[in-house]
Amino acid sequence: MDGEHSIRLRLLGNVEVELDGTVLALGHRQQRLLAALAVLGPKPRRFLGELLWPDRTAERAMGSLRTTVFNISRQVPGAVGTRGNNIALAEPVTVDLHELRESLHRAASATAPVTEDPWFLSPDGAQLLPGWYDGWVMAEQDRLRTLYVNAVEHLARLSLERGDFYRAHVLADNVRALDPLRESAVRVSIEADLGLGNNAPALQTFRSFCSTMADELGAPPSPQITQLMGHMRSA
Repeated sequence: MDGEHSIRLRLLGNVEVELDGTVLALGHRQQRLLAALAVLGPKPRRFLGELLWPDRTAERAMGSLRTTVFNISRQVPGAVGTRGNNIALAEPVTVDLHELRESLHRAASATAPVTEDPWFLSPDGAQLLPGWYDGWVMAEQDRLRTLYVNAVEHLARLSLERGDFYRAHVLADNVRALDPLRESAVRVSIEADLGLGNNAPALQTFRSFCSTMADELGAPPSPQITQLMGHMRSA
């Protein structure tokens, strides 16, 4: 095929490759190689062979890699290129993971609360390759989760400071959905409820967090959050 194609790779959820608006049915090997290049960036051929076919000899792994690159080039023209001894995604490929990373980095450095709900508001939208248990995937899942909770909690705190208690509560709860033991997010949620005049839900959140801390860590909450609830009782 001639000309440059529009190629989109989705890794948030099931792997999906779209070529000029049409979703393609790719084999598992092709999906894994494209995912590895999107997550890890350009890598040497031998590295990719050992990463994706660790149970094979080096010679067989390199043969599998060559076949997989050939199949991708045939099914998704222009998706993969070479940089010296490295294999990389080509420039026309857009990746939802990369877009999410960029959005989260911008959110983490924001100085004012967002005026509209960000597209990544739901934590379900930040699930990278669910059901994949390769070490390189799980490491990136952890990094992405950390980036998400830091960025969204930052937005929640900004909303709280500006008096937008409802948005602060929603954002804090999204953080807690991914990290139930994150006390700073629990504090934002409680402060937002108190700002809305919802004392009973605030107390319920506190009690639920205390129970989770006891069950998971065998420890009480920090003095800061206990003091916060003490202010509510004395009000």
